[in-house]
Amino acid sequence: MSIRVRLILWHSSVFAISLIGFALVIWLGTRTAVDSDIDTWLYLQADGLARFIKEETHGTDEAAVIEEAREFSSGLPKGSGIQLFHRDGQLLLSRPEAAVGLVSEEPSTFLSDESRLRALSGRVAVGENEFRFTLWRSLDSTEAALGDLRLVLILMVPAFLLISVAGGWLLSRRALRPIDDVTEAARRISLQDLSSSLPVPKHRDELHRLCEAWNEMLHRLDDSAKQLHQFTADASHELRSPVTLIRTTAELTLRKERSPAQYQEALRGIQKDAEKLTELVQNLMELARADAGQSKFSLVRLDLREVVSEVRPKAESIASQNNLVLAVYLPERELTVIGDRGALRRLLLVLLENAVKFTPPPGKVHLRAAAISSEVVLEIEDTGIGIPPEHLARIFDRFYQVDDSRTGTGVGLGLSIAQWIVQGHNGRIEVQSTAGIGSIFRVFFPAA
Repeated sequence: MSIRVRLILWHSSVFAISLIGFALVIWLGTRTAVDSDIDTWLYLQADGLARFIKEETHGTDEAAVIEEAREFSSGLPKGSGIQLFHRDGQLLLSRPEAAVGLVSEEPSTFLSDESRLRALSGRVAVGENEFRFTLWRSLDSTEAALGDLRLVLILMVPAFLLISVAGGWLLSRRALRPIDDVTEAARRISLQDLSSSLPVPKHRDELHRLCEAWNEMLHRLDDSAKQLHQFTADASHELRSPVTLIRTTAELTLRKERSPAQYQEALRGIQKDAEKLTELVQNLMELARADAGQSKFSLVRLDLREVVSEVRPKAESIASQNNLVLAVYLPERELTVIGDRGALRRLLLVLLENAVKFTPPPGKVHLRAAAISSEVVLEIEDTGIGIPPEHLARIFDRFYQVDDSRTGTGVGLGLSIAQWIVQGHNGRIEVQSTAGIGSIFRVFFPAA
């Protein structure tokens, strides 16, 4: 069942129930009000008749009482009447003629000559004599009016229900038309064209917000698809280069007999390319596991100074091989964080190797660690070539390299891995760089 049909059914059902309830309230309220008015009239007339007989009757004989009752009855409206009785129940007067008789002293309804009457009995004392009377009023005109009202209400319910169904259909059609437009637009969007957007209605309603959310999601998917495409292309290129070098070196070496020294040189070249290929494959697998949520850190409470001390010898060796000076500054008090020791070592090596790679000799690399407020900060500063401002926003993208001519090594995955490690430790990484002067990488960890 479509949304349109469900909306019409719900709308019509609620409207029908409300309309029937409204009709019942009108009917019952009107009937109660009419009955109350008639009863009030009977009470007032009974009280008026008793006072009229007492005040206007001179003497105590029955003839005088009957005459006053007859005079009072002449003032009653059409469809009503009076009967006067002696105390023993003998009928003395009936104006007009009607088979009513004595009834309760509370208003009651009964049938007389196929007419429904509402009647009330009372007593009046004149001297030592007591008389009884009955006032009545016909309900025929009232019943006719109530019958007309009932008929109008009965006819009104289906008529208004039909109008409700038609109105609900028109409203649902108009309300759901933007959804049909969005559905058609969504069907035209494919994986090859995620840049397209759904039409956004002008009215800032729920559908407007839904379309905006879908467009934001499409833009994210488009960015992810582009990144995936670029990642695949870059990974293929980077994997192809060392494989091609290994194959070419082996083929050239095997074309003719060579000396042991030449074979050793060829094998060293193959070994170097194989190491580069192995590192690349390991990095790719690590990032793939991170994307799939399968790579988890073993977080423990540790002193970051110990991690720096473990990395320091290797970092100094790398700096020395490149004719650079590595200066390390550590505070005396502990720098406690919650982290994975192996991952933090890798983070430090990635940032230090990156600093060494882009710092020409003679230059300096400074490693600082400190506790600032509720955070522990690592800072790696170099005096290298720096990063142009237009590239700062993308240096953490996978396979992104500012300029291939700046270095002959690396595939652009180191900083991506560094960022992943920092995020896995609920930290953040920032970079500040000036072309030709140097760069500063700062890593912030929550203090434990």
